[in-house]
Amino acid sequence: MRLSALAYWGLTVSSLVSKCGIDCGACPWGPHPRKGMSAKDFEQYRQKAKRILGYMPIKTPCLTCQISDVEIPKESKLPNKKCLIRRCVDKAGVANCSYCTRFPCDTLKATAAAWNRENIEARLGTPITEEEYRSFVEPFEGIQRLNAIRASLKPEEIVEPAKAPAPETRIVGFPKNLPFSKKEIESFEAVHTLLLNLACSSLGLGDTDTFAQQHKLESLRAHVLRFLWILGNYGRFEDAKTSGLVVDAETYIDNRGSEKTLAIWFFVEDTVFNVLSEFGVCCELVALKGAKTEDLTTGTGYLRKKGWVLRMWFEEKVGGTAALKSLQTFAQRLAEKYGSKAFQRFRGADMQILLEK
Repeated sequence: MRLSALAYWGLTVSSLVSKCGIDCGACPWGPHPRKGMSAKDFEQYRQKAKRILGYMPIKTPCLTCQISDVEIPKESKLPNKKCLIRRCVDKAGVANCSYCTRFPCDTLKATAAAWNRENIEARLGTPITEEEYRSFVEPFEGIQRLNAIRASLKPEEIVEPAKAPAPETRIVGFPKNLPFSKKEIESFEAVHTLLLNLACSSLGLGDTDTFAQQHKLESLRAHVLRFLWILGNYGRFEDAKTSGLVVDAETYIDNRGSEKTLAIWFFVEDTVFNVLSEFGVCCELVALKGAKTEDLTTGTGYLRKKGWVLRMWFEEKVGGTAALKSLQTFAQRLAEKYGSKAFQRFRGADMQILLEK
């Protein structure tokens, strides 16, 4: 939307609003706020942004997500071609999320509502100034901006979101005639059922028939399963008297595969742990003796490679310690035979390997 149409909503020098409602004219990653700044001034500006937002604006400005992929120079990191909101809005053929019948969907709320004054001040533990709010927080309050745009739209301008057919669940059936005792087979079957349930669940997400949410679901499922894989394959039981698998910090960080977000602590704690708890899988991060809790993560929330371990155990409703041991056996056999391709078989709950002696 052009400046003349947006002036009513108090936007600054921007001629565009992003797909998720960011004021592109005031965004610290855009070209406008940095105009006229010396190199020293811009570096100070970047440091202020990092203190408040947790991230530092890149030196090459974002060209706004309203331009097409072919217009983005190869060297540009922004806009992000893989952004789910950007791709979903483009598929719907509208300017931004305010035109969608599902507005505001869970994907948008998780993104456009992440940076606001309340959240920022809670993280910092201190109030921010009005200047800091206007410069670094207000541009990202996209929901409010999109609400204002939505109020101006006519009913015929609101469209259905891009839909995507549900992906086929590729779970291999549980093998028959396993060479184990009845109790051991029951434990392996409990693990198979857990993986099947994770593969079929919406994992608490809504609107999973839409393009953005379906891709978010697929990504979340991959992260949850990768977490299980790491603990199952690399975890070790604490001792004979306890029932939890434990993996050290360095091993965990080094084996995330494509699921790099597993290094962000708030994502692990608020999302992965919560999803798994719904399936009877309990997890916790334990600080090692002498390590301070505040030193376990970086200033931007990434887990460091020392000072902690992750512990996981199963509730009795999903098989308890016996199933946890079966998870370990299954994962380690896959890793031994298939190496780097083992995780894909794990995702498919392919337990045919248990038939081999």
